[in-house]
Amino acid sequence: MSEYVEEIVAVEVLKSGELRLILGSGGKAMYQHIYREARGVSWDNDAGAFTGTERKKWSYAQWFAHIVEVCDSVSIGLRLSPDAQWVDVPESDKNEILALSAAS
Repeated sequence: MSEYVEEIVAVEVLKSGELRLILGSGGKAMYQHIYREARGVSWDNDAGAFTGTERKKWSYAQWFAHIVEVCDSVSIGLRLSPDAQWVDVPESDKNEILALSAAS
């Protein structure tokens, strides 16, 4: 069970092609240590968000699942808010992310 449970209030595709998951709480400064997992996930303290590296072979839905999995491995549970905002996320990826979230 995760020590911290955080709600994702926005899912955003940045101009750089990275996927960003913005937390409603703004997160905790200690989340910056996620980089130590060396799995392509970083913490942006100013944005209060976890970000994956640039999308290359994976879909945004795969990146979403990966970020959630990496966070879970360090006791940070991420849950998608039913009222989450979607910014520049392709509809097919959004639908797949919603299906993934409903299944968990």
